[in-house]
Amino acid sequence: MEPAFPHRKGLCSPCTRKSRHVPRRDTPLQDMTGRLMQHKRSLWRGALISPWVVPVGLALLLGVIWLVGSLVGAGDHDPEPPGAVAGFLLLIILFGVPFTYLVTFVCVVPMALLLRARQALSTARLCLWCALLGPVTMYAYARFMNGQPDQVLKPFGIAMGASYGLISGAAFCLASGVRLFAGRRGA
Repeated sequence: MEPAFPHRKGLCSPCTRKSRHVPRRDTPLQDMTGRLMQHKRSLWRGALISPWVVPVGLALLLGVIWLVGSLVGAGDHDPEPPGAVAGFLLLIILFGVPFTYLVTFVCVVPMALLLRARQALSTARLCLWCALLGPVTMYAYARFMNGQPDQVLKPFGIAMGASYGLISGAAFCLASGVRLFAGRRGA
């Protein structure tokens, strides 16, 4: 008895009936052309969600640090008033989110599309790209905000920028459902 569907590239388990086709469970997701799927959800979803992660996360972290510092006691000096802290945190969000959107749409999305076109899109590659972009982005942001761009060029500043980029890239990949590592080329 010959199966109804030929076993192409080992994608099917042996069929027991002519009318029933049983796909293998251990096979990665494939698109309509038979290529491996590189992401489960739209890349635009990642591009819309990821720019919020670092500025909002940083604002929340600084807010918690301020709150703990004011509850525990800051030592000799008075803690900053809540209004000043809230204004600073709001500035981080108001300027950080649009700037991060700009970087995402100018640098991250084109790289994701390029990697996808080459069948090489993976979380590892995109997070590496974002970690490399992080210090450059932090330097530009510090320069734009008349901050201290020289501090960003120190080892701690480079590490912080790289970690911000890595976190943002991971959020992009998580929201888009990008696979962790790229599979074999041409598979």
